[in-house]
Amino acid sequence: MRADRFSKLIEGSDELTLGQRRLLLKRLEEAEHQQQIVEWIEPEEGKRPACPYCKTEDPIRWGRSHGLSRFRCRNCKRTFNALTSTPLARLRHKEQWPVFAKTMIEGKSVRASAQACGVHYTTTFRWRHRFLRLPEEKQAQVLQGIAEADETFLLRSQRGERGLQR
Repeated sequence: MRADRFSKLIEGSDELTLGQRRLLLKRLEEAEHQQQIVEWIEPEEGKRPACPYCKTEDPIRWGRSHGLSRFRCRNCKRTFNALTSTPLARLRHKEQWPVFAKTMIEGKSVRASAQACGVHYTTTFRWRHRFLRLPEEKQAQVLQGIAEADETFLLRSQRGERGLQR
């Protein structure tokens, strides 16, 4: 925001009604929460992600979209952001993801999660499947520290094996 517009906003804040002030505070809190989510998603400052398409390590900054930085690959000329080629790509309402993750940990239903997040239940259904798919794709490549393996005993079902002899 330009400085002159910001100073007009500050000067006009005395004339706001109570409802308008609450709405302004709510918008500011949402913007701060959105910024925290973006910081969590995006790579560290100065570090650029590799192209998810051709794996080139040197992309160019290519603006911003939906609060996230976009990059353009110098090699294949395709654009991407930090979520491209991940299960979380193209999901909306990023600011509600922490609330939804908390409801998933608590074991709430899809509808209860939707009500807590303020979104439609089909949205939380889609989020649930994408969030559960994320750990499958992010497997550890190398074991470190202490690893322990143990045997597991599974009961064998005898159902349907009446005529078979051992």
